[in-house]
Amino acid sequence: MGYKHGNPQNRAKAASLLRQLKGQLVDVTGVQVEARSNVFAAAEAYWQLSKAAGVHLYKVGDGWHADLEFKGLPPGVPTIVGTPEPVATRTEAIESVVGMMSICAQRDNVPPPDPATGLRWFRFDEHEVPVDPGMLESYAARVPHVEFDATHIRRELDLLRAEISGDGPVTEDAWAAAEFQTRYDACRMCCAAMAFGIMQVSYDPEASLDLAEAPAAPGMH
Repeated sequence: MGYKHGNPQNRAKAASLLRQLKGQLVDVTGVQVEARSNVFAAAEAYWQLSKAAGVHLYKVGDGWHADLEFKGLPPGVPTIVGTPEPVATRTEAIESVVGMMSICAQRDNVPPPDPATGLRWFRFDEHEVPVDPGMLESYAARVPHVEFDATHIRRELDLLRAEISGDGPVTEDAWAAAEFQTRYDACRMCCAAMAFGIMQVSYDPEASLDLAEAPAAPGMH
């Protein structure tokens, strides 16, 4: 079983480690942050150290991970950023997250963008789908009142994947070749997913979902 960021004990340890590591920040003047994706580029300005909630340090197999978790971010902005790849030692993981914290500390002096105007991006397998911030805010406000849940959202995305790319993952080429209405429906569902706190989905060929029998989720119109 993988590491659970939401586990109360893990969250308490993460908050404690954050307080400890705040005393180890380093000078990152001149350091350039590479935007690995549209998702990352649209979110990084909101990742400020003042919004950090904890540092999750854990080992999976032979690799160490260090994730910086945030709170109070706008809908659709990922709340966890971590080491791009697992590292060999605990020390390396801590060094990596201290570097991230130091960069985030610099952003505390710069007001973040207006969340009402900046695009969000949803990672649909191998393709990034733009999400309108106004629609996302509207969907997020309705989440407490709708009759379906994240499970229905994932099923709808599975159905849309099958329509877009057949029995493979959604790719940029498959997305471009899909019908306009299918892409529009997928954009709406990606927005709904983000409103439920789902920031990405990944193709799983081993999934046992029977798409022919999966119930359709009521729409967020």
